[in-house]
Amino acid sequence: MSVRDSLIKHLTSILRASQGTILVILCDLNGLSIAKIGRKSEIEVNPNQITSLASAAFSSSEENWDDLNIKDQVISFSYFEKVCLITIRINETLLTIVHDYHKEWPLDADNLASSMYYLKQKLGEFFGYRTETEGDFELFSNKVRSAIYLFGMGSEVPFVSYSPENFDQSNLLPAISYVLDSLKNPIFIRYSLVSPNGLTLDAREVSGQKLPISVEAFSANANVAFQKMKEESVGSSIGELLSYIAISGNDPNNFYGIITCPSGTLKYSETKTNFNIQEISFVGLFALTYGGIPIMCESRNIIYSILNIIGSEPITENFIKSVNVLTSSRYD
Repeated sequence: MSVRDSLIKHLTSILRASQGTILVILCDLNGLSIAKIGRKSEIEVNPNQITSLASAAFSSSEENWDDLNIKDQVISFSYFEKVCLITIRINETLLTIVHDYHKEWPLDADNLASSMYYLKQKLGEFFGYRTETEGDFELFSNKVRSAIYLFGMGSEVPFVSYSPENFDQSNLLPAISYVLDSLKNPIFIRYSLVSPNGLTLDAREVSGQKLPISVEAFSANANVAFQKMKEESVGSSIGELLSYIAISGNDPNNFYGIITCPSGTLKYSETKTNFNIQEISFVGLFALTYGGIPIMCESRNIIYSILNIIGSEPITENFIKSVNVLTSSRYD
């Protein structure tokens, strides 16, 4: 069996593991397709756009992880209105799974990890990584398995609003600060609201944490990554980008993650002729110790609370709906 045939065999195994998986595609780091396998679906998917998004999903968070001295990115989850893109780097390639999370969630972590083992082995042969050992393949597959499991685990946080009952409509920032102060679960290392130009509007950080990059620089970098993903997905048939989550770390028991998602539009000023309105994004850095479910739940609650203050916005409301779909089914 040729290397290509072997790759297709393992991509097919991933596809068949879930009826919710629409496409499995392997590309190089620049987004050039190497192999793919898919099934008929009501959701139209453009493979070329998927590979472009895969390349962006991997590279978008690279600067932040370098600045934080956390290596290496294991997996990313890019949630759109219709599907989630799960992207994993394997040597010099990117594996992306296009999955309808409305139909089935979470993924089969054991099956996916098994496929990762053999894909890394075959790709190592193809790219000439002769120094890789059975232990390298096993460590890699275990990291993927742990990241998938941990992201789909954890205690669900009730869907509530943290917004104050009364606030000054002419100055919304104190009410937004009240929301950020209301978070009770110690699941975020730092979290912030950031404008499109990278300006941090408000931020919180766990005391005692010594990180090599400021919360302002971290927020700006994370927002650049999110904006890059949004640009790559403009006009996509899979809908608007609702959230981008990247998981990194060498120790499966000590993974870190970054989440970025829309948080509505904020009106800064108003004149007789126009409004100064900008989209804002929520950014969070977290340890995956508590699982991904409380991270998604608290992100939803913060953003829902902010919308209660600044007004509704369709894409952000769809993010909230997507979280409710994801948290309705999780690993025990």
